[in-house]
Amino acid sequence: MKKFLIGFVLVALVVEALLIALVYILLTQATKGARIAEYQNPKKALLVIDIQEDTTGTTALHLSPYKGHAEYISRLNRVIEDASSKNILIVHVQQEFDGLWGKILSWAVFCGSDIKGSPGTEVDKRVLMLFNHKFSKPQGDSFANPELDKFLTGQRVNELYLTGLDPEFCIYATARGALNRGYKVNVVTDSVLSWRDSICVWTKNDNKGIFEKYRKDGIKLISGKEL
Repeated sequence: MKKFLIGFVLVALVVEALLIALVYILLTQATKGARIAEYQNPKKALLVIDIQEDTTGTTALHLSPYKGHAEYISRLNRVIEDASSKNILIVHVQQEFDGLWGKILSWAVFCGSDIKGSPGTEVDKRVLMLFNHKFSKPQGDSFANPELDKFLTGQRVNELYLTGLDPEFCIYATARGALNRGYKVNVVTDSVLSWRDSICVWTKNDNKGIFEKYRKDGIKLISGKEL
C-alpha cells in the first residue's frame, strides 16, 4: 500500500509538471500572420491585456500575485485616459480558456480561473472603459484571436502600446505576435503588472532580464508619460 501511494504521488507530480509546461507554452508562444499594409495616416492602439476580475479583481484567488493592486489600476486608468485624449484607440483583451483542454489546464494550474463564459473573465470593474473594444484570447498571444488583427487593420493601426499582465508571459507573446505582423510595438513599463512585483520582496522589480529580451527583439520600452 505504501509503495502504491508513493507511485501515485509521483505520477500525479509528473502529470502536474507536464500540465504546467503546457500552460507555459500556451502563454508564451507567439502566433504568425499576414504583415500589415503601409497606411496613409496610420493610427495607434493601446492594448490592455488580462486585467480581469479573475486576475486582479473581486474573483481573483486570494493567493494570486495580481489581486487588488489599487495603485496599479489607478496608474493604468491615467494612461488609458491620456492615450484616449491623444486619439489612441483603447482595446481590452481578455484571457478565456476554452474547450476541454483549456478547462483542464485552467483547473490544473489556475484553479479554474479565466474559463470562457464565467464572470471572472470580464474586465476588472475598476478599469476605465471608454470604448467597448473587447476581444478574448485562448492563449497568451492576443493575436491568437484573428478578430483582433482584423479590427486593427480595419482601423489602419500600425503601432501598439501594450499594458496589463504579465510581461513574462502574455504581453511578451503578444508583442512578438505583433512584430511578426509588422506592427511597431511599445511596452508601457509602468503600466504592466508582473508576478515578480508581488510575490515577495526578493523578486520585486526583478524584470531586468525580461525587459532585456524585449530590447533584443526590437520592442521599445517606454513610460506612460512618453505616449
